[in-house]
Amino acid sequence: MATIYDVARAAGVTAATVSVALSGRGVVNPKTRDRILQCARELDYRPNLVARSLTTRRTHTIGLVVFDITNPFYAEVAQAVEQTARRAGYRVIIGDAAGDEEPVLELLEELAARQVDGIIVMSGGVPLESVRDIAAGGMPIVPCMWDEQTPPRLTPSVSIDFAAAGRLVADHLLDLGHRRIAIVAIGRADEPVVRLRESAFCDRLAERGCPLDPALWQWADGRLERGYAATHALLARSDPPTAIYSTNDLMALGVIAAARERGVMIPDGLSVVGFDDIALARYASPPLTTVRIERATLMATATDLLLRLIAGEELSSPALLLPTLVERESTAPPITSTIGEGR
Repeated sequence: MATIYDVARAAGVTAATVSVALSGRGVVNPKTRDRILQCARELDYRPNLVARSLTTRRTHTIGLVVFDITNPFYAEVAQAVEQTARRAGYRVIIGDAAGDEEPVLELLEELAARQVDGIIVMSGGVPLESVRDIAAGGMPIVPCMWDEQTPPRLTPSVSIDFAAAGRLVADHLLDLGHRRIAIVAIGRADEPVVRLRESAFCDRLAERGCPLDPALWQWADGRLERGYAATHALLARSDPPTAIYSTNDLMALGVIAAARERGVMIPDGLSVVGFDDIALARYASPPLTTVRIERATLMATATDLLLRLIAGEELSSPALLLPTLVERESTAPPITSTIGEGR
């Protein structure tokens, strides 16, 4: 394997000059730099990252903690972070909580022990206290997509306007004429955490004279099979809903599967709205109406913010990104309802 000294001999310069040219820092004659880069390519030179980290006190790695990598949304998030980080010369270590809050603090501590330069933490079952503890210890950290009522305050965060998203869904279903609307939300029935995407949805229903029936609120863990089970429970009622809002797309796919199994046609017998706009949403049968989150923009913003924190900049949280509602074929006016406010 070629060393920096081999490149220096081939280019006719000192090892120090090679180091400056390859790092992009300092001043090197452009022709000399081109010659050094050409020699490095010809010799297939790879920098010693361990030695570099000892010099710079950086590992050029960042951590990414997600709630459940089996959810396509988080897989797409990880890809977006990886692409942005790679362009900046960083690699990403992914920590997966596997849908359970308990391992999160352990994941954060392990990433810190591996001396990552910073961490992006996606919301979704991640305890706020864990984020605060790591941030207070001096680790650059960026919470992303936090939609609890009280987001972290010790560090800049990146998110979308979840309240606006909840209102978009409520307005869409009410404008179609739905009045008996259910929600399948991420959380535990014994310890519910109401997030903005849910509370704003319920508030808008109430504002427009159609408050949510508490009996039509189902808790689930964010996975497809839980959306499936929740829908069976809702449709088994003597007074089933005409529309279901699922707070992620994966559960919405379970909603569609359960409705089909019970012989309920979508959208004629049941309208379904999801949240995230994962790639599978447009290929569902029927294609899913959902709230779109521009993941590439969101994660590029989060990664750039983290890299600037690593560089020592003092930053504040950027403006919330605005969501959009993508109307596809899973929503339509209910057959038996008349459009208008209230019942």
